[in-house]
Amino acid sequence: MVNVIKLLNELNNDDKHILRLIQNLGPITKNKLIDITKKKLSTLNRSINRLENASIISALGTADSTGGRKPVLYDMVKSNYYIFGIDISRTYTRAVLTDIKMNIIDRYYFTMDESCIPAKTVALIAQYIENTLKLKNIDKKQVLGTGIGTVGPLEKSKGIVLNPMNFTAKGWTDVPLKKMLQAATGIPVFVDNGANTAILAEWLFGAGRDCSNMAYFNCGIGIRTGAISSGTLVRTINDAEDAFGHMTIDVDGEKCHCGNYGCIESYCSVISITGKFTSSLKKGRTSSISKALEDISYVDVCRAAEERDPLSAEIIKSSAAVFGSGLANYVNLFNPEIVILSGPLIKYSALFSKISTEIAINKSFLKDNTKVIFSKGGKFTEDAISLGSAVMVSESHLNA
Repeated sequence: MVNVIKLLNELNNDDKHILRLIQNLGPITKNKLIDITKKKLSTLNRSINRLENASIISALGTADSTGGRKPVLYDMVKSNYYIFGIDISRTYTRAVLTDIKMNIIDRYYFTMDESCIPAKTVALIAQYIENTLKLKNIDKKQVLGTGIGTVGPLEKSKGIVLNPMNFTAKGWTDVPLKKMLQAATGIPVFVDNGANTAILAEWLFGAGRDCSNMAYFNCGIGIRTGAISSGTLVRTINDAEDAFGHMTIDVDGEKCHCGNYGCIESYCSVISITGKFTSSLKKGRTSSISKALEDISYVDVCRAAEERDPLSAEIIKSSAAVFGSGLANYVNLFNPEIVILSGPLIKYSALFSKISTEIAINKSFLKDNTKVIFSKGGKFTEDAISLGSAVMVSESHLNA
């Protein structure tokens, strides 16, 4: 079995450029590749021949003729290359197996409870990888790597999770995820924050394929944010993903867990929404939710708000107003072409999504001159982070 990592590393930059275009746009003809790259046919043919001889691409039928012989279509050989993508969030871990065209072949999911310390989490992921390779009859030499999109802040180059907040289990400080999973599986591991991997997937293969500027927001326990500006992934200090969530929206506002006052996250996270709801009940407010206080979750509040429970609707609307105002500020600063709203809060509360989007549009300084598209969930919805983690692995090999 040929080692696919060694094979790809031996390609020159021209070959990698052509291969990346075929991955993103294939099936594609030589004429289309020439239109995009402006390369001479002889130069393109050399790359095509090398890629075909290495069984990385193959001819896949023909396109309609515009006069004369029908042009040949080229695409990746999907059965030779595989990638694992992992999404480690505070409340769950989601894993996917993809082919080189980013088609999802298999999925795996488990809840991150109090027992999911780093060692157990890595062991469960490693076990899934080993079992899947055996079940699918895939040799490890066919695997380009495993990507992990997780909660920051990170030391990305070493794949270390530094000091994230709000994990249920203990021990999530200075965790060498890359080293641990590589040792457990023998497969190369790449690590980034989850919002970055999600926006990478949506930008290259999803809702933002034709965009140079876009933003991704995942609304859950925290507000996780990824951005593409002028075709470049925007990186923050320590590859953290919560900068937007700690934007000050009210200088005299509520105290945030970060120590500052009036942060967006202190109004718009699922923790803050649940806390405001239970606090209101303790003060004598009433609701249609009949559960004990300690059993009430943000999902209950979201669903009750959809059913027009007055207290739930009031809290969701108030939270959405803050989030929408923050979005308007973001749009005014960065002028994205598309804004993807994702995460548990968006999934369970149509009211939150609707109001925050309307406010963001109405308060945007550029609303009369620029049409910003707001997408609920993007193309990949709950798979965005895990699939984007697989995309990250592919990009590390193909991005010349």
